[in-house]
Amino acid sequence: MIAISIIVALCMGTSGNIITSIMESGQNGIENIISLIAMTCFWSGIFNIFENTSAIKKFAMSFKKILYKIFDKKELSDKSLEYMSMNIATNVIGVGNASTVNGIKAMEALQEVNPVKALPSDNMATFVLINTASLQLIPTSMIAMRALYGSNNPSAIIVPVWIVTVIALIVGLVTIKILNRKM
Repeated sequence: MIAISIIVALCMGTSGNIITSIMESGQNGIENIISLIAMTCFWSGIFNIFENTSAIKKFAMSFKKILYKIFDKKELSDKSLEYMSMNIATNVIGVGNASTVNGIKAMEALQEVNPVKALPSDNMATFVLINTASLQLIPTSMIAMRALYGSNNPSAIIVPVWIVTVIALIVGLVTIKILNRKM
């Protein structure tokens, strides 16, 4: 489509518009990247403060009781449970970028206790679902994007995000439990 657009513009004598459009799009892209990097740095810094004061670990440990109800206890190690708790806690407070490391470590720990190494375990599938649903109290990335594009009320998205993510999480968990029983 881009090639066809360039050819049509050249035939119509409006190639200057294409160059202008490319330059403006590039500039907008760079501005968006810089804004998102700044927002990510800010929230990562806040997360590091929480991490250094052990507040995030205490918050994460509150998820352990819930995780025992969702996951198969036989295939959970203390290490995987800790990493999963940290990952979910950072997602809940809206610092999804900072939770990636803990998510990867949690999957590695779950793989260590996985009885069938060639296939993901039920716990691994459930953990991926929880990360995909990404339940967040404050969706910082989306609020930042809305503010960047001039929304009058960037935080108006909070309640709809809560509703959608809770519904997605519940439907996903029920579906996984049903499918795991049938297989």
